[in-house]
Amino acid sequence: MKKERRSDKNKRLKIAVFDSGIGGLTVYNALKKRYPFCDFIYYADTAHVPYGGKSGKTIIAYAEKIVSFLLRKKADLIVCACNTASAVAIDSISRHCPVPVYGVIDAAVSEAAAFSRVAVIGTKLTVKSGVYEKKLMKRNKNIRVRSLPAPLFVPLVEEGWAGTEIAAKVVEIYLAPLKRMRPEALILGCTHYPILRKAIAAFMGPATRLVDSSSLAGALSGVVRICAGRGKSDFYVSDDPAHFVKMAREIMKVSAGRARLCTEFL
Repeated sequence: MKKERRSDKNKRLKIAVFDSGIGGLTVYNALKKRYPFCDFIYYADTAHVPYGGKSGKTIIAYAEKIVSFLLRKKADLIVCACNTASAVAIDSISRHCPVPVYGVIDAAVSEAAAFSRVAVIGTKLTVKSGVYEKKLMKRNKNIRVRSLPAPLFVPLVEEGWAGTEIAAKVVEIYLAPLKRMRPEALILGCTHYPILRKAIAAFMGPATRLVDSSSLAGALSGVVRICAGRGKSDFYVSDDPAHFVKMAREIMKVSAGRARLCTEFL
């Protein structure tokens, strides 16, 4: 978080959440459950999913345009529910943003730093950035960290293949090198990855704790104002709203039936 904006104490807080696709709904669900009295805006940049294979410069450009859109929608607080964008773009988008901006990396780091052997999986760009290693070793100098990319996880989730034998086999192939190090914790360094939690947990076994970004919800408790009633949620996508609505309902149990197409900055 960089800045804070004052507002009417009786005003319902509007939290904006954005990701490249449906993965950020794992964060949205955690926030909505904890703060049901807030209004939410969710933006899925489905025209550009996945982010993980793109350059940092490109991700920054996408994120800055999305944040500009969310500010026009009167967001009071913005959550970058994408590990890739949090790794490479959070400083850039926070610098000139008049409202607080939160990424999803620090929440997972805070939980995993207590362990001595930690594995990390993420997109190619997240792993290349080294952001998890840097933050974990800053908190625990004796920690041993190993990171590997798992780029196929995102398209498996986006296409609704998370519960299939194919997904389980891909999990086994990607995680076999990490299992050999017997990690005490495995950071799911992409908000799509918790959707594969069942397959990942089955392969890694009970000795490995799975850590994701859902604990971010608790980190916002000192910022979010409690108010009466229940808030509403608005959903926007940059491409194919029908597919987003279908996957959100079937995989995340989120009703996004009024998802609107927003292509103004494609």
